[in-house]
Amino acid sequence: MSFTLTGVTNGPSLRRFRFELTGRGSPRTTVIVVAEMALVRKYEIPLQELPLLCLRLLDGWMSGVSGTLVFAEKEMIEYANRRQAAKNLAEQKRRAHWVPKPKARDDA
Repeated sequence: MSFTLTGVTNGPSLRRFRFELTGRGSPRTTVIVVAEMALVRKYEIPLQELPLLCLRLLDGWMSGVSGTLVFAEKEMIEYANRRQAAKNLAEQKRRAHWVPKPKARDDA
């Protein structure tokens, strides 16, 4: 069982991602995942990552029911926190490997 992104609809405040559930023996089912763009901007979620995040949301979805899911603010906050933690860790690693340049000696 897997989901395939089949379309995206842009509205003034919402973006709708249409996925189709495909798999052996299962009927094709369409699911819409809705993301509120004001929240996407608020939590600085890159637009390129939205389809993958919606797909991850679908991973926990119960099959057999078609309908609409909302990419809720709670999930956006969790993603933004994980992203910030990864950014902080990368910054710490970068600083740990930084070696200051020796000061020039004044032998005059």
